[in-house]
Amino acid sequence: MGRMIHNLSERIRKDEPVPAPVHVALWLASFGQRFGMWLRLRGAAKAVPAHVVSFGNITVGGVGKTPAVIARAARECDAGKRVAVLTRGYGASPARTPLILAPGMADATTAARFGDEAALIARRVPTAWIVRAADRVAGAQAAFEAGCTLLIMDDGFQAVALARNENILLVDAANPFGNGYLVPRGILREPLQAMRRATEIILTRCDQAGAALDALEKTIRYHAPHTPIHYTQHKPVGLWRLCDNGDAPLSLLRETPVRVVCAIGNPDAFLTTLRDLGAHIVETHCLPDHGAIPQDMLASDVPVIMTEKDAMRLPETPRPDIYALAISLETYTR
Repeated sequence: MGRMIHNLSERIRKDEPVPAPVHVALWLASFGQRFGMWLRLRGAAKAVPAHVVSFGNITVGGVGKTPAVIARAARECDAGKRVAVLTRGYGASPARTPLILAPGMADATTAARFGDEAALIARRVPTAWIVRAADRVAGAQAAFEAGCTLLIMDDGFQAVALARNENILLVDAANPFGNGYLVPRGILREPLQAMRRATEIILTRCDQAGAALDALEKTIRYHAPHTPIHYTQHKPVGLWRLCDNGDAPLSLLRETPVRVVCAIGNPDAFLTTLRDLGAHIVETHCLPDHGAIPQDMLASDVPVIMTEKDAMRLPETPRPDIYALAISLETYTR
């Protein structure tokens, strides 16, 4: 069943045809989701006595949100702020009450308890607190009680129960809105007019958008005419060996054939990045987002390349020829 759902979502994300009998069920499910969102938006948001910054998107699948969260968290920590990143803990084991990870306390169990994205944030910004809670208000309150005064809510655009000072929307410029339909028929979580709630819009992967970037900006301006837009790209900054956290040059991708293994929301963007770096990819394995990577996929005669998020989920120290591609978010002016 999981594989079938993954294959269907991939077809929708790539704007490929969906079998006609599926459309009725998809429409009914989409109506239910829109009605639920309408009910949530009608409720009053609860505030906590801290500065809350939300990062989110209006589509399913990866838009490059984690690098943006990492960049903001690192900047605020460097400025001396006591920062907490609020996460729901996608892919982690169930938890009924908020879980708190203090700075410097990350270990081999962090991904299982807090989720792979939270584990990556803890690795890249070791001075930030991580608070996991399905109830965003409860998570924010727990972070404030821990002494944090700046809260970064990951994947919070639809988490309207918690009031925020900044409502940052991320849009993947390479595949912004899919086929234009709401989930599950399309990749939109909300209609495009929801963009008007954003206080800032960050376009990611602009380097992969080409000439479509101008049309995308016009669409955004139609729905959110006065919202600031920032242009970014995912910049590869190196490889790191999972066995010892040692660095490796990006030239390794051009010097030897590689196998790519990933379980992320947008594998096409990852593969494009690798090809742009000149990688000689001889084998590719793309699994559902947050999925477990079987050990037999790591057994290869050539180096294995994965994302940093994938690396967080590996249960044991792998072989010395398995690498993660490190990415940073780079902002530029058009």
